[in-house]
Amino acid sequence: MTRAQSALPWRSIVDSLDVAAWLINGGDLRICYANAQAAQLTGRDLDAMQGLAVRELAITPEDLVFWGQDLAEIGRGIHSRTVVEHRGNHGLVPVQRRVVRLDAPPADGGPWLLMTMLGITALQRSEQDLEAVQSELKATLDSAADGVLSCNLDGSIRVFNERLVQIWKLPRALVRKRNTPAMSAFMREQVPDPQAYEQRLTEITLDPLHESHDVLHLNDGTIVERRSMAQRVKGRAVGRIFTFRDITQQLQDQADLRLAAQSFESSLDAIFIADARHQVVRINPSGEQLLGQFAQEVLERPAIDLLCDARSSSAFMAQVEQQWKDCGVWKGELHLPTSDGTPCVVWLSWVALRDATGRLTQSIGFLRDLTAQHAAQKRIEELAYTDVLTGLPNRLMLRQRVNTAIEQARSQGQSFAICFLDLDRFKIVNDSLGHTFGDRVLKLVAQRLQTCLRPVDMLCRLGGDEFVIYLHGAGTSVAQKVAQRVLETMSYPFMLDELKFSVQCSMGLSLYPTDGETLDDLIKQADIAMYRIKERGRGNYGFYQPQMNADLLPRIKLEHAMRQALGQGHMRVHYQPQVSLTSGDIVGAEALLRWTDPEIGAIAPSVFIPLAEESGYIVTLGEWVMEQAVQQALHWLQAGTPLAVSVNVSALEFRQPGYVERVARLLAAAGLPAYLLELELTESILLQDAQEMEHLLSALAQLGVGLSIDDFGTGYSSLAYLKRLPIYKLKIDRSFVQGLAEDGDDLVIVQAILNMGSALRMKVVAEGVETEAQRKILQDMACDSFQGFLCAPALPAAELGVKLRATCQQG
Repeated sequence: MTRAQSALPWRSIVDSLDVAAWLINGGDLRICYANAQAAQLTGRDLDAMQGLAVRELAITPEDLVFWGQDLAEIGRGIHSRTVVEHRGNHGLVPVQRRVVRLDAPPADGGPWLLMTMLGITALQRSEQDLEAVQSELKATLDSAADGVLSCNLDGSIRVFNERLVQIWKLPRALVRKRNTPAMSAFMREQVPDPQAYEQRLTEITLDPLHESHDVLHLNDGTIVERRSMAQRVKGRAVGRIFTFRDITQQLQDQADLRLAAQSFESSLDAIFIADARHQVVRINPSGEQLLGQFAQEVLERPAIDLLCDARSSSAFMAQVEQQWKDCGVWKGELHLPTSDGTPCVVWLSWVALRDATGRLTQSIGFLRDLTAQHAAQKRIEELAYTDVLTGLPNRLMLRQRVNTAIEQARSQGQSFAICFLDLDRFKIVNDSLGHTFGDRVLKLVAQRLQTCLRPVDMLCRLGGDEFVIYLHGAGTSVAQKVAQRVLETMSYPFMLDELKFSVQCSMGLSLYPTDGETLDDLIKQADIAMYRIKERGRGNYGFYQPQMNADLLPRIKLEHAMRQALGQGHMRVHYQPQVSLTSGDIVGAEALLRWTDPEIGAIAPSVFIPLAEESGYIVTLGEWVMEQAVQQALHWLQAGTPLAVSVNVSALEFRQPGYVERVARLLAAAGLPAYLLELELTESILLQDAQEMEHLLSALAQLGVGLSIDDFGTGYSSLAYLKRLPIYKLKIDRSFVQGLAEDGDDLVIVQAILNMGSALRMKVVAEGVETEAQRKILQDMACDSFQGFLCAPALPAAELGVKLRATCQQG
């Protein structure tokens, strides 16, 4: 039976599914059949998908790895979230994907596999919105002054806040478990009469609509006011809300007031009493403090003068009198006109007192200061809409601003720009100097970026070292000017803790509505443009171009190919000789990784090394290079041409636990003398925790391994480590060597490094020497050795071995 014939019984089943579905032959992993939903989800023609390799639908590295497994592993199936490409204008569509092996006779070449996908774009958006609302609600609940406990009708606990934990002194272990019986039992044991406490709770529970008020005396002396009310949904009781207020101090104050008969004078609320003409006849100290006026300044003045300015006093008094007629009291918030001009928000309850005939005799005003409460509310809003670290607007606030801009732009035909900004190699700052230092750098960057913008623009931090800038009403020209201003401003050095350093950024720009009609689309396109800038060398900006979307896949393939290259033998270690400027002998070699892909060809280290660092794969590559270098150094030793081999060490690799022990085991296993291995470290590694670095480097030095500083002079300005750490060699960066013959500044810098190395009894190697003039200048300056194209590029080990033997024979 052919593959098509064996697939026939399954087609009706695939067509009946209400999700996108593909029937896949397990033998060659090609699509035998797909339903209409599959065509709609991917924007592909059904006929075109028949016979298509299922890997062509894979977008993410995880999907490529899954379909690259053997059939037995694929047959185990997968159920996860991923993305699929829509060939229309939908871009990458998030989906819920499932692959199962069908229990059926095998197809031609293998068993049947069924893959289904369900689009979850709306679900993800709902999850994001729900998460924002939940965060705001939690912040609000935890900011409440009272303990809050929400229960179901059966008494099971649903939600409670931090204040409840504090009042009842609930153990943290109990809070984390959220076990209703255990928490209820603990609270019951905190009162002198647990039985009466439980009986009262039962009474409250039996009447779902009952509102209660109780005062509880806890064993530790705390007095708690408990109030409860029904929680209603569409008029039906679905639960009960309890609030708990610690009134211990309040009751104590009241007792003191009764004893002293000074309830009025000692009230924490501001109170004033007015006569029938509404003139103040008495005010308590809290009132004086709230208003910032002494009693003698207030007495016999119209009460309305204390509550609002003269322009609105008549209208306000008319409202008060109307409320007195209707219900006897006016309640509401007011902004008081204080003497010093500071804002003061109060809750006013102004009660009318009448005699038996209904005639107004007096009125009493109770004012509660809400300034702190409003400040707390403002803080809640700040937490919900701003970045905690920098104080900048967060993505939620940016979304509101951009949505408003989109509405205006649609009605008025305007445009605006989105700039996605990422700090280049910021991970090195965190790895070298710690996340605390990195956070302080981010604050400085945020402050500096803010100076580049107009008041109508908005700078937002997405997280990490990623920022987004909304440029109001900006077209290509304005966006370009802002980007240039940002680059210029960021080019100036930063200073923190007497450490001078530079921070470079890359930016991608997208325009509304050309590049997208939603914030997410505009950020995505700007991100793509920014990534293209990073690929081309970083430290610049660029606008999004539609073809950039098509260029994303090659990078994913490149990373995948890099991870496969080591096992497939496509990577090799070459060695660049280091030559003595005195004798001309080869005195060392630097191990350098080279990658030649059978399809792509030679791939430059400047392309794949940054990719390896970003993905963390640099650790695996670094370990392999060191193993190869040690074996090669041993081979040259056994051949009678001993040569020290230096290996570059990344910051991430150096920070791996047990690094010193791994180097020691590697040398011991090979039987290589430690002096024939040299580790080249960047200055950023040396600026990590001083005590830890000193310990690690001392341990390596005790092994006998040589330690050198690579690219010296291009890193941070602190040189304290030179006298403290066991460094024996400095390597002058090629950027200073290239201008030796023409640039007087480079000449001075190189001479300074050589003088420093001589004073500290360190060897000095010059990198990137390409001309005889450069070599002669370095020789006259008494530099120890050099490496570069003047002698040789990085060579395969066998070719360098020939040079070594020739040198030995000449000697």
